[in-house]
Amino acid sequence: MTEIRNSTAVIIGAGVGGLLAARALSDRFDRVIVVERDTLPKAPSARRCVPQGWHAHALTVRGKEIMNELFPGFVEELIDHGAPTGDQLSDVRLVLDGHRWARGRSGVRPVLVSRPCLEGHLRSRLEAVSNVEIIDRCSVHAISVDPVDRTVTGVLVYDEEDGARSRLIPADLVVDASGRSSKVHKFLELEGFPAPEEERMPIHLTYATRRYRREPSHLQGDIGLLVGATPSNPRGGYLLAQEGNSWIVTLAGYGDHAPPLDEDRFVDFAASLPAPELAELLRNAESLGPAVHYRIPSTVRRHFTGSQLPRGYLPFGDTICSFNPVYGQGMSVAAMEALVLRECCAGNNDTLTYRFLRGIEPILDEAWSMSADSDLRMPFVEGDRSVQTRLMNAYLGLLYRAGVNDPQVGAAFARVAHLLDRPESLMRPTMFARVMWGSARLGLSTKSGDRDSVSGTFARQQVVS
Repeated sequence: MTEIRNSTAVIIGAGVGGLLAARALSDRFDRVIVVERDTLPKAPSARRCVPQGWHAHALTVRGKEIMNELFPGFVEELIDHGAPTGDQLSDVRLVLDGHRWARGRSGVRPVLVSRPCLEGHLRSRLEAVSNVEIIDRCSVHAISVDPVDRTVTGVLVYDEEDGARSRLIPADLVVDASGRSSKVHKFLELEGFPAPEEERMPIHLTYATRRYRREPSHLQGDIGLLVGATPSNPRGGYLLAQEGNSWIVTLAGYGDHAPPLDEDRFVDFAASLPAPELAELLRNAESLGPAVHYRIPSTVRRHFTGSQLPRGYLPFGDTICSFNPVYGQGMSVAAMEALVLRECCAGNNDTLTYRFLRGIEPILDEAWSMSADSDLRMPFVEGDRSVQTRLMNAYLGLLYRAGVNDPQVGAAFARVAHLLDRPESLMRPTMFARVMWGSARLGLSTKSGDRDSVSGTFARQQVVS
């Protein structure tokens, strides 16, 4: 097959997905142009068009590895900038399904970095690529499609610097990385292409986030605390160390359990979680600003595979699938898509979109299933609870119990959560046996009066060797 050369690719959106897609294409296209409607900041800061940027983000280890592959030295750059890193089990406290997990060594080392810092460093690295151009304050209002051969010929944009005058940016490929609120498929409907089928799951999730000054004594030096929601208490909390000696604290609640913005009530909400050290820390830490809300009414998956699309149009990232952000999959799935896109560029341009969508289908199937099945543990979330979903969620309940006493269970789960291993690895015979024994052991210890296994006290803060 002939490589794609002497051509121009236009990416709509300069978020994490758009930046990764641009890097993937830069080795195959002569010119790559990223257009962004927002004003891009010179220094890392949250943007108006990325409201989720104010809140806690998780970059999985798999996502970190891919970004480092696309931009060599990128992870070291983040750490040098002050992004904390540590072991998922020995440096981060986990309370899942109401159970405080045993500490141990998992070998899984995430980098805790804010979304604005991550995006800013990605943007800086991409700007250094000679054939890439990023244009901000430039909004797409239509996609140009040749009426005869039904091929994309470019995008029509408004440039704020040109007095909002419309102009055409010619393109051989248009990548839609504008996110879950993408309007591009509506533009395509005007050209006679039907919108893709959508799969939605209402989750009615609300975030509230505040930042605090981080002191060396906080959490005895640990870099994070994750408290998951449960069916009986659909509230969660995420305390993550960030660059600049700060904490980001995101509280989350489903349905009527929306966390408040007022500082005192914010702390009261934190006190309702089975991790008393969270509220204690917040009561004594220095607040660095007001709280902000973010609402996620539903998760969305658009089924572009099999849809009629113009040649030269390629959806990407959250435009295709927008997950529940609680599980931290979005940025890392976009990174995995970027690798597939890079591989697909070696071939015929006419079939690029088809090959890309087929290539990412297993990635999306697995990530969507993990996210959706976990959401369906909440009794008020509407959706199809198949026999497989019920069995998997029952097994997860046992696994969460087993993690109280067995750090090897925690390590295996961490590898799946960070997209390093597939979910099936948790069902291997040896791990299955550990889960069954660990869950039964917790039940026996609880009956015999060992309340520490489920109470959420501090007794399990020591590292289990």
